[in-house]
Amino acid sequence: MRVRHLAALATFVIGAGLLAVIVSGQTPGSGTAVSKTPWGEPDLNGIWDVGYVFTPMERPKELAGKEFLTEEEVVALEKEHAAKFGGDGAGGRARAKRGTEEDVAGAYNQVFSRGGAHEKVIRTKRTSLIVDPPDGRIPPRTPEGQKRVEDSRRNAPNEAGPGGIADHPEERVNDRCTGTIMPFIKGVSSGARRIVQSKGLVSIFMEDGHKGGAFRIIPVGNPPPLAPRIRQYHGDSRGRWEGDTLVVEVTNFSDQTNFEGSGENLHLTERYTRTGPDLLTYRITVEDPTIFTRPWTIELPLTKLDEKANQIYESACHEGNYALTSILAGARALEREKAALTRTSR
Repeated sequence: MRVRHLAALATFVIGAGLLAVIVSGQTPGSGTAVSKTPWGEPDLNGIWDVGYVFTPMERPKELAGKEFLTEEEVVALEKEHAAKFGGDGAGGRARAKRGTEEDVAGAYNQVFSRGGAHEKVIRTKRTSLIVDPPDGRIPPRTPEGQKRVEDSRRNAPNEAGPGGIADHPEERVNDRCTGTIMPFIKGVSSGARRIVQSKGLVSIFMEDGHKGGAFRIIPVGNPPPLAPRIRQYHGDSRGRWEGDTLVVEVTNFSDQTNFEGSGENLHLTERYTRTGPDLLTYRITVEDPTIFTRPWTIELPLTKLDEKANQIYESACHEGNYALTSILAGARALEREKAALTRTSR
């Protein structure tokens, strides 16, 4: 039974585009002595990353009631991961026969794939990023929330035709350089963030590949919030210290925001706690009573990268590239072909 559950986890995670976790320890504990800034706050400065191996956000249904993996399951996942992504082909897989079309199409080595041996990997035995509710799943949605999710599914990336994501340039969010969404927890080829801390202010740059990333400037203390009428894609962030934890309330999202169906009514409570010399525990509580039937919480451990290596890059995004024009033109061509076939069949 345990082996079958393990296989289910690996299939779920890899099938979703997120690799299973390479793990050796559970959630880090608090109380670890950490460095302080010259003005006495816990030092959050540095480049922090989720590593190149992920836990799925939701716990697979096949692992219901199982919050952590066992050591034996960890070893099995490590072996499976090494076998699937240990080569020098696309995503670290074994290369196709040299000179073939498959070899050219897969010309991405481990530098561009998750799980490279050169990467420092987050270590946690959790079977989901969601830590509350206890089942590790997004809570049930309200009728409005269910409708929003269904509408998003109709705009699936490969859909063409009326209502599809190739129907209009405004639907191609990733090609319009709108930047990453909040909260910043997802990504297959990115995930690093640089935190720069000063008195009364915390700045965060979030690297997110070709999407354009995002910059956040967070006043810390008791700054007045923005007026409710002022809405921003990444919301309005206001921070405060609760002991050794930086708590950031994020409100005032715009109607362009979409996190798991939540939009302008999204309210995030972020908690950043330095739990070790190279570990930062990031917790996010998601609230939106119009979409979710209850608040829910995600925990994401972040590991500190080598400052000298400086492994964080500008998220350059080129809006108006030829891909956008070609995708839309291709969708129109497919629609014409479909219409011609319909006429012929009549």
